[in-house]
Amino acid sequence: MRDILRFTVYDLLLFVALIVFEHRIKGLRNMKRSPLTHEIVFNDEDFAQKYAKDHQKMTEKFGHEYAQKLTSRGFLQGRIIDFGCGAGGTALVLAETFPDCEVVGINLSEPLLRIAEGSDQADKLGERVKFEKADVQQIPYQDNSFEVVINLNMVHLVEDPIRMLNEMERILKPDGFLFIADLRRSWLGIIEKEIKSSLTLSEARELFKQSRLRQGVFSSSFLWWRFELGD
Repeated sequence: MRDILRFTVYDLLLFVALIVFEHRIKGLRNMKRSPLTHEIVFNDEDFAQKYAKDHQKMTEKFGHEYAQKLTSRGFLQGRIIDFGCGAGGTALVLAETFPDCEVVGINLSEPLLRIAEGSDQADKLGERVKFEKADVQQIPYQDNSFEVVINLNMVHLVEDPIRMLNEMERILKPDGFLFIADLRRSWLGIIEKEIKSSLTLSEARELFKQSRLRQGVFSSSFLWWRFELGD
């Protein structure tokens, strides 16, 4: 009898624990968006250096991925712009891959721009790649002036993402290629604080509907949501 009661109590405790765990998981799935944990423009030299080091492999990986996609779609030459280029990892990979292209990286962070401009890769590529201080929400370029527009990890960061999306649409040629990727908010936010300040895929979809950006294809993975257009 005592064993039976013990078994029943254990079952009850396990049942309660499962209910609490399920409730906790649902709460994490519905995690509310949090404010940024850092400044929008990285003006602090030490923070910019650390950010560049921590994100170098990631940005280069995206550069190789986009280079492969562009190559498979027949792209060979033209102008490429990287919105919020960070320390230049993605832009430099693309400039190396496409020798007949002009690649521009824009950012408001002077420390990050100095890191990009001072890299050995940038020195070897010469005038084919340039890094400029510019606001992604107000691009100093003419309409339909770029064949490829790239935006990595910026949608959750800027003050007015719709304005940025509209600027991307404005400077992209009618038959151009567009690649956007950003962190996807999920329970991983309990591990990495920046994820808590990002958008969910559904929030990104709603945001894009409010912009003038042409229709493209959304997708998502464990860590990222993406938007792409261009055959």
